[in-house]
Formats: sequence, structure tokens, C-alpha cells
Amino acid sequence: MMGPLLNIQGLTVAYDSKTGPITAVDHVNLQLQQDEFLAIVGESGCGKSTLSLSVIGLLPKPPAKIVEGLIQYKDTDLVHLPGNKIREFRGTEIAMIFQEPLTSLSPVYRVGDQIAEAIVIRESRKDRKTSIDSDIMQRTYKRNARLLKRTVRLKHKIPADLQEEVIRYLTLVRIGDPEQVLERYPFELSGGMTQRVMIAMALSQEPALLLADEPTTALDVTTQAQVLKLMKELIRKVRTSILLVTHDLAVASQVADRVVVMYAGQIAEDDDVISLFSHPLHPYTQGLLSCIPSGYKDDSQLKPISGSLPDLRGVQIGCRFAPRCPHAMAVCNKQHPQLIQYGENQKVSCFLYD
Repeated sequence: MMGPLLNIQGLTVAYDSKTGPITAVDHVNLQLQQDEFLAIVGESGCGKSTLSLSVIGLLPKPPAKIVEGLIQYKDTDLVHLPGNKIREFRGTEIAMIFQEPLTSLSPVYRVGDQIAEAIVIRESRKDRKTSIDSDIMQRTYKRNARLLKRTVRLKHKIPADLQEEVIRYLTLVRIGDPEQVLERYPFELSGGMTQRVMIAMALSQEPALLLADEPTTALDVTTQAQVLKLMKELIRKVRTSILLVTHDLAVASQVADRVVVMYAGQIAEDDDVISLFSHPLHPYTQGLLSCIPSGYKDDSQLKPISGSLPDLRGVQIGCRFAPRCPHAMAVCNKQHPQLIQYGENQKVSCFLYD
């Protein structure tokens, strides 16, 4: 495939409120390449989740709306697709792992039933898109769909061919006893197990792009490390590009190929993971890294970023980080810096590098 898998240009997303529109994402330009692991980091409220929800068309409407911009997936502009068309991209092309797996899985259906349903939907969509002679395959999956509905209602075992595929995906996410797990309900599993089930369900759709919104926030440190390692391996095994949303720089440093730092709805810095952590350019990125404990005994104190996030209502003048920036200049309060290329792979939005 020529060009990026995902191309976002000039994306602006606003939320209506009683006191006026709140611009959560402001003229964001972003590209994700095939087989790339991209992490978007920043403080809570900087627009990370809004950006990811915009891609898959799950913004709460109202109050959210895309004011302007382009979201191009392969050769398709997702912004202007009607609802019935964008649903064809969800799951089979673009899948999402949400922050809380227990709120994303139905508590009244078994794990195996829910993954099997995702597989049936995937195959039915494939059949509609292909013009080849696939009558036998269509009949098979129509039969499975009918059997699956009856299975869920009567709590019987799912069809054998579907069960084999469910077990394959549960094994892929390294669940040790998939035959037993597929018979369980989500509330019978631990947080780490339910998150793996969510990943298995997303992968069962065979997506080219996987969006992960804070997938390890509710997990303990050991389970978090296992899930992150698994996600990194999936790029190689199933050729899925991943866009990870996280507020944890340590998480991004472990798995990402490239890191985008967002602040107040805009991109502050975009760089490969090694350069960003060894030579951060933007004062905000430098401030975030200075807040991280070193891991060894040290008499120095952590340096928090002073101030707070700006009010995103109304027209914003100047650099949004200027009130908190130790290097702020007069121009920072009058103009907004553009995201410019600095070096081979680095992009930064700061007047220090003009």
C-alpha cells in the first residue's frame, strides 16, 4: 500500500456546552504508517481519546462534532461517510480496545459467544464485499449465525467450526485454558483476562488498524507489562498497526515506535521514541520527563510543571503552553507556533526552533 494507513489533516473537534463550544482537538495533523506502533501521550483532557474516537466515528453526537478536517483511512475519507457506511469499517478494518473491558463486554453473554458473534459479522461483511462465487461460505455463516442466536438463548455450545476459531484467537492472546475461558462470563474473569478477551475480540475482526484507549489503566503492573508485550508482538504476528492512547510515558517508551505529545488539543511534539526520550525538544515534553522518578537514589527533587491547563472555550491566542513555559517569549503570547519539521524525524510546535 502506497502512503500512510491513516492520514489526519487539520482535524478540529468541538463539544457544545452551555458556556460555548469547547475545542478538544484543534487542527491536528497526524499520520500512521503500515505496521507502526504509535503512542499519543499527554495530560488528561488534552484531546487524546477524542482524537481516537473521531477516527472510528464514535464521538457522542451531540455534544461533539467534527468542525473541519480530513480523516483518511487508506483511500476513504471517514469524516463524510454516512453512519451506515462507516459501520462497515468498524471492527473489520478499524477495531478499538476501550479502557474498561467490563463495561465493553456484555455481562449476560459468555465470552465465547461474544467473540463468535464478532467472527460471524466479519465473515458476513466479507461475503457482501466479494463478487466471487461464495454460496457455500455464505450458507455456512448464515447457518452459524442462526445457530449462534439459538446457542446464546439456550446456553448451548457454539458451533464446532466457530469454537475452533474462538479458541485460536484466545490462544493468540496467550490465555492458557481457552476451552474453559470461552464458557465463562466476563465477571468471572480477572481484569487482565477480560482485557485479553477484548484484544482477542478485536483481532477476530482482522483489522488493519487497532485503536487502544488506555488499555492498561485498570491493570496491575505485572499484568500491564504482559498486555503491552502482547500488543507489541501482535504487529509482527497479524500485521496490525496500533494507535495507543495513554497518559503514561513509561508505557509509551516500552512499546511505541513513535510518540506524539499532545497539549490542550494540539500536537506539541512528534518524534521516534528513542529521540523523544533522549533529546526532547518541546518545553512541555521536557517538563513531563522531568516529573518521572529516576529509579535510583537521588537527592534532587522532581520538578512538576507549574500552572494548569488553559480554558479551551472561545478563541485561543498565542501558544497554549506559554503561561506554564519557562522559556516563553513575547511572540508566544501573540502567535501560535506551527508544527514544523526539525531534523530528520522530529516535528515540534515551538518558537524556540524557528
